[in-house]
Amino acid sequence: MIINPYLFGAVASSLLLDTYSGAAAAYSLRLLRTAYTGNAIRVRRSSDNAEQNIGFVSDVLDTASLLTFCGVGNGFVTTWYDQSGNANNAVQTTAFNQPQIVSSGAMITTNGKNSMLFNSTKLMLLTSTITIGASSYTSFVGKRAASGDKLIGLSRYATNGYSLYLWSDNKYYFLGKTNNYLASSATDTTTAQLLLTGQNSAGTMSMFKNGGAITSSTAGLVYSTLVDAIAGASGTLANCNLQETILYDSNQSTNRTGIETNINTFYTIY
Repeated sequence: MIINPYLFGAVASSLLLDTYSGAAAAYSLRLLRTAYTGNAIRVRRSSDNAEQNIGFVSDVLDTASLLTFCGVGNGFVTTWYDQSGNANNAVQTTAFNQPQIVSSGAMITTNGKNSMLFNSTKLMLLTSTITIGASSYTSFVGKRAASGDKLIGLSRYATNGYSLYLWSDNKYYFLGKTNNYLASSATDTTTAQLLLTGQNSAGTMSMFKNGGAITSSTAGLVYSTLVDAIAGASGTLANCNLQETILYDSNQSTNRTGIETNINTFYTIY
Protein backbone atom coordinates (compact mmCIF):
# COMPACT_ATOMS: atom_id res chain seq x y z
CA MET A 1 0.00 0.00 0.00
CA ILE A 2 1.33 3.44 -0.92
CA ILE A 3 1.02 6.05 1.81
CA ASN A 4 0.43 9.60 0.71
CA PRO A 5 2.96 11.78 2.62
CA TYR A 6 0.54 14.70 2.38
CA LEU A 7 -2.16 12.88 4.32
CA PHE A 8 -1.18 14.38 7.66
CA GLY A 9 0.62 17.53 6.52
CA ALA A 10 2.06 19.01 3.35
CA VAL A 11 5.82 19.03 2.91
CA ALA A 12 7.30 22.38 3.94
CA SER A 13 8.68 24.53 1.13
CA SER A 14 11.93 24.99 3.13
CA LEU A 15 13.21 23.70 6.43
CA LEU A 16 13.06 26.31 9.18
CA LEU A 17 16.51 25.78 10.72
CA ASP A 18 18.22 25.64 7.33
CA THR A 19 17.22 29.27 6.81
CA TYR A 20 17.31 30.46 10.43
CA SER A 21 20.11 28.51 12.05
CA GLY A 22 21.49 28.60 15.59
CA ALA A 23 18.51 27.40 17.63
CA ALA A 24 19.28 26.38 21.20
CA ALA A 25 16.50 23.75 21.14
CA ALA A 26 13.94 22.70 18.53
CA TYR A 27 11.11 20.16 18.79
CA SER A 28 8.64 19.45 16.02
CA LEU A 29 6.56 16.80 14.30
CA ARG A 30 8.05 17.96 10.98
CA LEU A 31 11.71 17.98 9.96
CA LEU A 32 13.35 21.32 10.77
CA ARG A 33 16.94 20.88 9.55
CA THR A 34 18.45 19.03 6.60
CA ALA A 35 21.54 18.08 8.59
CA TYR A 36 19.40 16.42 11.26
CA THR A 37 19.34 12.67 10.60
CA GLY A 38 17.73 11.51 13.84
CA ASN A 39 14.17 10.63 14.73
CA ALA A 40 11.21 12.86 15.51
CA ILE A 41 9.86 11.03 18.56
CA ARG A 42 10.03 7.79 20.53
CA VAL A 43 6.62 6.23 21.17
CA ARG A 44 5.25 3.71 23.68
CA ARG A 45 2.24 1.69 22.57
CA SER A 46 -0.51 0.83 25.02
CA SER A 47 -0.94 -2.82 24.03
CA ASP A 48 2.32 -4.09 25.55
CA ASN A 49 4.32 -0.94 26.50
CA ALA A 50 6.89 -1.63 23.78
CA GLU A 51 8.72 1.45 22.46
CA GLN A 52 9.92 2.44 19.00
CA ASN A 53 11.60 5.45 17.41
CA ILE A 54 9.63 7.20 14.67
CA GLY A 55 11.43 9.27 12.05
CA PHE A 56 10.44 11.33 9.03
CA VAL A 57 9.26 10.60 5.50
CA SER A 58 9.33 13.46 2.95
CA ASP A 59 10.14 15.89 5.80
CA VAL A 60 7.04 15.02 7.85
CA LEU A 61 6.39 12.49 10.60
CA ASP A 62 6.41 8.87 9.43
CA THR A 63 2.78 8.25 10.33
CA ALA A 64 2.62 4.95 8.43
CA SER A 65 5.27 3.38 10.66
CA LEU A 66 3.73 4.94 13.75
CA LEU A 67 0.24 3.61 13.05
CA THR A 68 1.57 0.18 12.17
CA PHE A 69 3.46 0.09 15.47
CA CYS A 70 0.49 1.21 17.60
CA GLY A 71 -2.13 -0.91 15.84
CA VAL A 72 -5.65 -0.26 17.13
CA GLY A 73 -4.37 0.96 20.50
CA ASN A 74 -2.93 4.23 21.82
CA GLY A 75 0.52 5.76 21.39
CA PHE A 76 2.34 7.92 23.95
CA VAL A 77 5.52 9.95 23.43
CA THR A 78 8.43 9.05 25.71
CA THR A 79 11.00 11.25 23.92
CA TRP A 80 10.65 14.32 21.73
CA TYR A 81 14.01 14.65 20.01
CA ASP A 82 15.85 17.96 19.81
CA GLN A 83 16.58 18.81 16.17
CA SER A 84 18.83 21.79 16.95
CA GLY A 85 22.01 19.70 17.07
CA ASN A 86 22.40 20.20 20.83
CA ALA A 87 20.88 16.80 21.71
CA ASN A 88 18.76 18.28 24.50
CA ASN A 89 15.86 15.89 24.16
CA ALA A 90 12.56 16.22 26.02
CA VAL A 91 11.71 13.02 27.88
CA GLN A 92 9.02 11.53 30.09
CA THR A 93 9.67 8.15 31.73
CA THR A 94 6.43 8.04 33.75
CA ALA A 95 3.68 6.51 31.61
CA PHE A 96 0.88 8.52 33.26
CA ASN A 97 2.61 11.80 32.33
CA GLN A 98 3.44 10.98 28.70
CA PRO A 99 1.65 13.05 26.03
CA GLN A 100 -0.54 11.11 23.58
CA ILE A 101 -0.11 11.07 19.80
CA VAL A 102 -2.25 8.09 18.69
CA SER A 103 -5.79 7.40 19.95
CA SER A 104 -7.42 4.03 19.22
CA GLY A 105 -5.34 3.52 16.10
CA ALA A 106 -5.80 7.05 14.70
CA MET A 107 -3.42 10.00 14.62
CA ILE A 108 -4.23 12.93 16.92
CA THR A 109 -4.29 16.06 14.78
CA THR A 110 -4.83 19.81 15.06
CA ASN A 111 -5.93 21.69 11.97
CA GLY A 112 -5.11 18.64 9.87
CA LYS A 113 -1.51 18.25 11.12
CA ASN A 114 -0.11 15.77 13.65
CA SER A 115 -0.11 16.98 17.24
CA MET A 116 0.60 15.79 20.77
CA LEU A 117 -2.04 15.94 23.49
CA PHE A 118 -0.99 17.30 26.89
CA ASN A 119 -4.14 17.03 29.02
CA SER A 120 -3.31 18.60 32.42
CA THR A 121 -1.34 15.57 33.63
CA LYS A 122 1.31 15.53 30.90
CA LEU A 123 4.67 17.23 30.57
CA MET A 124 8.11 16.50 29.15
CA LEU A 125 11.38 17.41 30.86
CA LEU A 126 14.53 18.49 29.06
CA THR A 127 17.60 16.35 29.65
CA SER A 128 19.72 19.40 30.54
CA THR A 129 19.28 23.05 31.49
CA ILE A 130 19.33 25.69 28.77
CA THR A 131 21.10 28.81 30.02
CA ILE A 132 20.22 31.84 27.93
CA GLY A 133 21.94 35.19 27.61
CA ALA A 134 20.57 38.71 27.53
CA SER A 135 18.56 38.05 24.36
CA SER A 136 16.31 35.15 23.44
CA TYR A 137 13.48 34.18 21.12
CA THR A 138 10.86 31.46 21.33
CA SER A 139 7.98 30.44 19.09
CA PHE A 140 5.53 27.58 19.39
CA VAL A 141 2.40 26.21 17.75
CA GLY A 142 -0.42 24.93 19.94
CA LYS A 143 -4.10 24.92 20.81
CA ARG A 144 -5.67 24.77 24.25
CA ALA A 145 -8.70 22.62 25.00
CA ALA A 146 -10.98 25.33 26.41
CA SER A 147 -11.03 28.93 27.58
CA GLY A 148 -9.33 29.06 30.97
CA ASP A 149 -7.03 26.15 30.16
CA LYS A 150 -3.28 26.77 29.98
CA LEU A 151 -1.31 26.74 26.74
CA ILE A 152 2.44 26.44 27.34
CA GLY A 153 5.29 25.60 24.99
CA LEU A 154 8.96 25.15 25.87
CA SER A 155 9.61 27.03 29.11
CA ARG A 156 11.87 27.71 32.04
CA TYR A 157 10.90 29.74 35.08
CA ALA A 158 12.93 32.18 37.25
CA THR A 159 16.53 33.25 36.48
CA ASN A 160 17.46 32.55 32.85
CA GLY A 161 13.75 32.17 32.11
CA TYR A 162 12.17 32.05 28.66
CA SER A 163 8.57 31.05 29.39
CA LEU A 164 5.72 32.01 27.05
CA TYR A 165 2.13 31.01 27.70
CA LEU A 166 -1.59 31.70 27.59
CA TRP A 167 -2.64 31.37 31.22
CA SER A 168 -5.81 30.35 33.05
CA ASP A 169 -6.82 34.03 33.39
CA ASN A 170 -6.90 34.17 29.55
CA LYS A 171 -3.91 36.53 29.42
CA TYR A 172 -0.62 36.06 27.61
CA TYR A 173 2.65 36.15 29.56
CA PHE A 174 6.30 36.13 28.56
CA LEU A 175 9.01 35.70 31.18
CA GLY A 176 12.48 36.97 30.41
CA LYS A 177 15.96 36.32 31.76
CA THR A 178 15.82 38.93 34.52
CA ASN A 179 12.54 37.65 36.03
CA ASN A 180 10.63 40.52 34.43
CA TYR A 181 7.56 39.53 32.49
CA LEU A 182 5.11 40.93 29.99
CA ALA A 183 1.39 40.54 30.60
CA SER A 184 -1.16 41.17 27.88
CA SER A 185 -3.40 44.15 28.50
CA ALA A 186 -6.54 42.32 27.41
CA THR A 187 -7.88 38.81 27.86
CA ASP A 188 -8.33 36.32 25.04
CA THR A 189 -10.80 33.43 25.33
CA THR A 190 -9.77 31.80 22.05
CA THR A 191 -9.36 28.05 21.71
CA ALA A 192 -8.04 28.29 18.14
CA GLN A 193 -4.68 26.98 16.99
CA LEU A 194 -2.08 29.69 17.60
CA LEU A 195 1.46 30.65 16.66
CA LEU A 196 2.88 32.47 19.69
CA THR A 197 6.23 34.27 19.82
CA GLY A 198 8.16 35.79 22.71
CA GLN A 199 11.12 38.01 21.89
CA ASN A 200 13.68 39.44 24.35
CA SER A 201 16.14 41.79 22.68
CA ALA A 202 18.65 42.66 25.40
CA GLY A 203 15.84 43.39 27.86
CA THR A 204 13.33 44.81 25.40
CA MET A 205 10.55 42.26 25.51
CA SER A 206 7.59 41.73 23.18
CA MET A 207 4.96 39.11 22.38
CA PHE A 208 3.22 38.20 19.14
CA LYS A 209 0.12 36.18 18.29
CA ASN A 210 -0.24 34.93 14.70
CA GLY A 211 2.28 37.50 13.52
CA GLY A 212 0.67 40.50 15.24
CA ALA A 213 1.95 42.29 18.34
CA ILE A 214 0.18 41.60 21.65
CA THR A 215 -0.44 44.83 23.55
CA SER A 216 1.12 44.36 26.98
CA SER A 217 2.71 45.94 30.02
CA THR A 218 5.87 45.06 31.96
CA ALA A 219 5.91 43.97 35.59
CA GLY A 220 8.20 42.08 37.97
CA LEU A 221 7.86 38.49 39.12
CA VAL A 222 10.12 35.81 40.56
CA TYR A 223 9.27 32.12 40.20
CA SER A 224 10.61 29.53 42.61
CA THR A 225 10.38 26.58 40.22
CA LEU A 226 13.49 26.00 38.11
CA VAL A 227 12.76 23.39 35.48
CA ASP A 228 13.18 23.15 31.72
CA ALA A 229 10.02 21.56 30.37
CA ILE A 230 7.46 21.37 27.58
CA ALA A 231 3.83 22.05 28.56
CA GLY A 232 4.69 23.31 32.04
CA ALA A 233 6.07 22.18 35.36
CA SER A 234 4.63 20.58 38.47
CA GLY A 235 1.57 22.54 39.53
CA THR A 236 1.39 24.52 36.27
CA LEU A 237 0.54 21.89 33.67
CA ALA A 238 -1.10 22.84 30.39
CA ASN A 239 -4.22 21.36 28.80
CA CYS A 240 -3.41 21.67 25.12
CA ASN A 241 -2.14 20.17 21.89
CA LEU A 242 1.39 21.06 20.78
CA GLN A 243 3.03 20.62 17.39
CA GLU A 244 6.26 22.60 17.45
CA THR A 245 8.34 24.67 19.87
CA ILE A 246 11.73 26.32 19.29
CA LEU A 247 14.14 28.47 21.29
CA TYR A 248 17.01 30.71 20.21
CA ASP A 249 19.60 32.00 22.69
CA SER A 250 20.07 35.09 20.55
CA ASN A 251 18.34 38.16 19.17
CA GLN A 252 16.10 37.09 16.29
CA SER A 253 14.17 40.35 15.95
CA THR A 254 15.25 40.82 12.33
CA ASN A 255 14.27 37.23 11.55
CA ARG A 256 10.97 37.08 13.43
CA THR A 257 8.73 37.69 10.43
CA GLY A 258 10.61 35.14 8.36
CA ILE A 259 10.50 32.51 11.11
CA GLU A 260 6.78 33.03 11.64
CA THR A 261 6.12 32.93 7.89
CA ASN A 262 7.92 29.61 7.60
CA ILE A 263 5.89 28.15 10.46
CA ASN A 264 2.59 29.51 9.18
CA THR A 265 3.27 28.30 5.64
CA PHE A 266 3.42 24.75 6.98
CA TYR A 267 0.62 24.87 9.57
CA THR A 268 -1.73 27.38 7.86
CA ILE A 269 -2.73 29.01 11.14
CA TYR A 270 -3.72 32.50 9.95
